[in-house]
Amino acid sequence: MTAVLEENATTVDYGTADRCLHELFEDRARLDPAAPAVRFGAVELSYGGLDDEANRLAAHLRMLGAGPETVVGVLLERGDRLPVTLLAVLKAGAAYLPLDPAHPPERLAYLLEDAAVELVVTASALAGGLPADAFAVCLDDPGVRECLAEPVAPVASGARPDNLAYVIYTSGSTGKPKGTLVPHRTVVNLVAYSAREYGVAPGDRVLQFASPAFDVSVSDFFTTLTSGATLVQAPRLTLVDPRALTAVLRAERVTVGDIPPAVLRLLDPGELPDLRLLHVGGEALTEEEARRWLSPGRTVYHRYGPTETTVCCTDHRCVQGEGAPPIGGPLGNQRVHVLGPAGAELPPGEEGELYVGGAGVSRGYLARPGLTAERFLPDPFGPPGARVYRTGDLARRRDDGEVEFLGRVDAQLKLNGHRVEPGEVEAAILEHPDVAGAVVGLHTGAGGDRVLAAHVVAAPGAAVPGVGELRAHLRDRLPAALVPGRVVALDAVPLTPNGKIDRRAVAF
Repeated sequence: MTAVLEENATTVDYGTADRCLHELFEDRARLDPAAPAVRFGAVELSYGGLDDEANRLAAHLRMLGAGPETVVGVLLERGDRLPVTLLAVLKAGAAYLPLDPAHPPERLAYLLEDAAVELVVTASALAGGLPADAFAVCLDDPGVRECLAEPVAPVASGARPDNLAYVIYTSGSTGKPKGTLVPHRTVVNLVAYSAREYGVAPGDRVLQFASPAFDVSVSDFFTTLTSGATLVQAPRLTLVDPRALTAVLRAERVTVGDIPPAVLRLLDPGELPDLRLLHVGGEALTEEEARRWLSPGRTVYHRYGPTETTVCCTDHRCVQGEGAPPIGGPLGNQRVHVLGPAGAELPPGEEGELYVGGAGVSRGYLARPGLTAERFLPDPFGPPGARVYRTGDLARRRDDGEVEFLGRVDAQLKLNGHRVEPGEVEAAILEHPDVAGAVVGLHTGAGGDRVLAAHVVAAPGAAVPGVGELRAHLRDRLPAALVPGRVVALDAVPLTPNGKIDRRAVAF
């Protein structure tokens, strides 16, 4: 118990508790307005230029009704317009909902309706993917461009640290994605810790790898832009091509990157001499990959955190020869607990469920009070009114206090950094007229590569749809990360005695 208490003694004053995210950026812009803030190909924005453009768009959004506790959709490809828009939404006092242009229109429509979004910032080429009744501000529209060309005084955001900063959706076990509500104060704690712990500072060049609809992007954007470093953006198709990605990393002299293990396996550490700091999360970092990437002059951190605890709640600095890296200990002002069924803290070596408390715990789920009450519980280890998030992850604490991830207590999967609820994928599969049942899980190939697999039961008188047909059906309903790459015919869905799917009985 003593080691546990010491491990959670993380209180630190960063001097930022009363600030909002955009205010930290404004401080940095005033300090060195000529410093490079954003790079996208041949385009470069200085901190002063980024601040000015975000102020102009913020004033326009405010005129259109954006303000504290309103949610503005952002549907943009990676590029210099994306950070301008995110900052503008925050400067207007509102929260942003990132929408991935690669997602099907049906999913975008669901997110906009669920989050009650009345305003979406986008581009003309993407606006066609929005519902017909969506109010879209197209940044390349001549009228909007003319409006944004006029100089404006910065608007007073009216936002406070407890106001909403963003909403991000994750896969939902009920068949529909759910939105997590994240306030400024939790993100501010994250970026303050990151700047201090990882030494992100002017002169660093940080790759923005993750989709803006994936919460790791929050760390990419705002740790960079509140620290005086340069945010390096690249087109989506460049990032998924190992050769093109390597070329960008080399040409832009990227020093800091958060890259998932599935991508790291395709890159050569020796070709990236400028990369001094590597963050790895989303799924387990193997001993082999950690050893391959560690080198003199390069530091590797293994990070862990559900969206509900604001991107990241633990980290571990990897060292050669340690074996498989653990997920580590809590960040500043955060706490992690490995609890038994009775809610008691377990001693090192015993397996339990991981709970997270402290400054990273978000508000909960949008319009889902029952689910919020189920997952966000009163914190028995914190001050009155504090809450812990029940992660659903199995873990154990080592003798040195660091935490090891052991798996899930439920059916949730993690693949290439994405959280996958099988129930959401299965619900979409069951919408196919030739399908009567489905079980989704992970298939591991001979080479160790993992792929999402669907075991499908045909409807009476029908045949199981082929992988191409089923993938086409799902691409209209799910993000690409949730579309199975393998389809197997199944005679019947195996059930447990209480009528639930018996996933252990399916040989993925």
